[in-house]
Amino acid sequence: MNNKMIIYLSMTLMFGMAVLVILIQNAINPERVNAVAHRIADFDLPPDYQTDYVLDVGNYTFAAYKSSDEQSHLAFVDVPAGIIPDDAVIEGHVYGGWSRHSQRRATVLSTEERSVRGQPATLTISERVNGEGRLYRSAYLVFEGHHGTAVLIINQPATQWNKDTVDRFIGSIR
Repeated sequence: MNNKMIIYLSMTLMFGMAVLVILIQNAINPERVNAVAHRIADFDLPPDYQTDYVLDVGNYTFAAYKSSDEQSHLAFVDVPAGIIPDDAVIEGHVYGGWSRHSQRRATVLSTEERSVRGQPATLTISERVNGEGRLYRSAYLVFEGHHGTAVLIINQPATQWNKDTVDRFIGSIR
């Protein structure tokens, strides 16, 4: 390789790394996480949670938070216009997991109708064993957000699950 090629490759690599750093900083910027989440719905974040990341995947936008021990997570998902997650979609998410192994371990515990922001909402509670062998409980709430259908996902170790806390958080969505 000649010197011009080495310089070109080095500059390209440095530029690529700079873009990557900017993207990561933007994805974990607390103000952006909160702004995106509150575009979906307003809510009172549980005191033990802090911002985690924002992620755009196709037409879906995720605004995620994590507990201080990083064992529990919650995320608001902005769903593309015209997509209404039904039981089959939610069950597909619950059972789909990251592997066939986790698929066999997921169990839907309950499905109930709620009211969020004065509109009907569906809450599905499930349990699954994660990749580390810990039992996790999850809540999937499909509701009408500020600009269309949204999903709230809450994942916690089953030993930390507190139905009253989950209900209070869901009740804070406005």
